[in-house]
Amino acid sequence: MKKKLLTALLVSAMTLSSVALPIGVAADDLDDVINQQNQEILNSQQKIDNLKAQQASTQSQITALENEISDAKEQAEALMAKQEKLQAEIAELEAQITELTQRIEKRNASLEEQARKVQVSGNDTSVLNAILKADSFSDAISRVQSVNAMVKANNEMMQQQEKDKAAVEDKQAETQKKSDETQAAQLELEQKVSSLNANQLELNVLKADLEAQEATEADKKAVAEAKKSEAEAEKQRQEEAARQAEEARKAAEAQAAAEAQAAAEEAARQAEEEAATPAPSTPAPSNPTPSTPTPSNPGTGSGNGSSNGGSNGGSTGGDVSVPETPSIPSGSVNGAAIVATAARYLGTPYVWGGTQPGGFDCSGLVQYVYGVNGISLPRVTYDQEYAGTVIPLSQARAGDLYFFGSRGNTHHVAIATGGGNYIHAPKPGDVVKYGSVSYYTPSFAVRL
Repeated sequence: MKKKLLTALLVSAMTLSSVALPIGVAADDLDDVINQQNQEILNSQQKIDNLKAQQASTQSQITALENEISDAKEQAEALMAKQEKLQAEIAELEAQITELTQRIEKRNASLEEQARKVQVSGNDTSVLNAILKADSFSDAISRVQSVNAMVKANNEMMQQQEKDKAAVEDKQAETQKKSDETQAAQLELEQKVSSLNANQLELNVLKADLEAQEATEADKKAVAEAKKSEAEAEKQRQEEAARQAEEARKAAEAQAAAEAQAAAEEAARQAEEEAATPAPSTPAPSNPTPSTPTPSNPGTGSGNGSSNGGSNGGSTGGDVSVPETPSIPSGSVNGAAIVATAARYLGTPYVWGGTQPGGFDCSGLVQYVYGVNGISLPRVTYDQEYAGTVIPLSQARAGDLYFFGSRGNTHHVAIATGGGNYIHAPKPGDVVKYGSVSYYTPSFAVRL
């Protein structure tokens, strides 16, 4: 019975070790990665929103400057048109002044010529000379009127010409003043447009820089989203692997329990059958022997009968011999039994200093599991590591121990389940679970 039970436990342990996946020692790290990427995505989005707001503000300023530049250009064009008109007026006035000047100069020249001729010929155009040379009174009056008319006409013409010239010069001065003012306003507008263009250029550069920063933050956000997606996918994969491993573990435990129960029932049945079978009788010898008084204990023979009975394997009365359960001697390790015992405590909370099924720490779990299997171990890791022989990690099998840290100063211990996997009590806040050397590599192994 016990042999079959041990066989069932061995099958159970082998099944457990084969389905135990290295689940999730990095699950907490994945959560940290996801949270970190979420924070980076949030930071990038906030920066993008701020940059968009700055771009909108910058664009509003650019639009306002463009409107100012457009208005200034319209004003400049109007001033240019006005300037052209004033320049035309100035040119026309200059032509009039030139004409008047020429007429005045001609008139002055004519008067000078007339005076010169009078002086040369001795003629006198005065009123007195006209009266003295008159033939009659009426002739004198006529001469006086002619002289006066001529002098008056000459004087009026000269005065009018001077007035016209002065008026034209005044208008020219006014027009030139307007032209100068227009030119100054135009120059001011040109300077304003130049300044506005410079401001617009700076804002365009700022806008381009903001767009570049936004693109950079968008790239960072995309990278963070990609990392987050990868971490979420890996976490989902690990959770699915953990779920499948848990289902496989439960199925293996159920199968092992069923096989153990069946083995126990079969052993019990065989024991009942053996108990119900009567012991074989010993045939009497062919030659009669003298009768001997029968002792009070009927099950004890004497003389040859006793000797024959002993040589033929007779039993005392109807007793049946049942094999006893062999005990596991201290110092020997049944790897399958060790793993099966440790698997019963998967999910047990980690308790610092814990040595009982209510809660274990790493060395407490090891001490308890091996103690259940008849092997006494020290309490702490740096004593447990000297309980056996150091072996290479690659040679570790079910029932061996993995130690973490330099020998003599180890800080963690795990029970090897085979295939590079192990069962251990990892840390506060965690539970007893499977691990793998691929994720958390031990420093050395010990075989008890």
